[in-house]
Amino acid sequence: MSPQSYDIVAYQEQDHEAVCKLLVESFKAKFQVLVALEDQDIQRLLMQVWVQNANCISMKQFVAKENEDVVGVLSLKWKAPSSSLPIANLISLAPLIKQFGCFNVFKFLTGMHALEYKPAIDECYIDHLAIRSSHRNQGIGRRFLAFAQQFTVESGFHALTLHVAHKNQQAIRLYHNLAFEIEQSQYNYWRHFWFKEPVWHLMSWKERNCNRGENSIEQNI
Repeated sequence: MSPQSYDIVAYQEQDHEAVCKLLVESFKAKFQVLVALEDQDIQRLLMQVWVQNANCISMKQFVAKENEDVVGVLSLKWKAPSSSLPIANLISLAPLIKQFGCFNVFKFLTGMHALEYKPAIDECYIDHLAIRSSHRNQGIGRRFLAFAQQFTVESGFHALTLHVAHKNQQAIRLYHNLAFEIEQSQYNYWRHFWFKEPVWHLMSWKERNCNRGENSIEQNI
C-alpha cells in the first residue's frame, strides 16, 4: 500500500498500549541492554513509566493508522513557555520494583534519562519515530518526516531537529535526502555507557533547506 493509504492522526489515550508495543518492537535492542525482561514485560514497564498527556503544551504525538490499527508513531517536542508550569507525571516506584525488580527499574529509568534532550526555544525536536516492522520501506517514515517539517513551519519554529547515532548510516542518508544537515557531532558518555553508541549527531532541517534541488521534500516522499 502507498503511504497515502495511511491516516496520520493525533495520539489518543486509547493508543497508549499499541504505541508502547510498537516502540518496544522498534527499539528492542536498546531496551534489552537496559533490562533483563521479556518483550511483554518491557512493554508493561514502559506503559507504566511513560505516561503521555494528550493535552501537553510542549509535546505532540501522532500515529499512523491502517484501518484503526497503529502502524507508526511520531513524537515532537519543544520548549514550554516560561509562563507555564510543567506537568509532572509522578511514578510510584514501589510497585514497579516489586513487579520488575529494583535493578531493572533503575537501569530502565537511567537509560531513558540518557536519551532525553531539551530543545531550544525556537526548535521542534523529533523525540522518536517508529514504524512497525511489517510496514517499513513503504514510505511511511518519509511521510512522517514531511509531516513533521510542515508542522514545524506552520507552528513557527526555526528548525526541526533529531538525534541519530553515527553508526546508523542508513538513517543518516535518509535524513540527508530529506534536507536535514548535521549541526553538531558529540560524544555522549551515558549513551556510550548504556547503548554502546558513543557518537551522536544532532541533525536539523530548516525551511530554506528544501530548495536544494535533488534533496527537496517533494522528490523524496
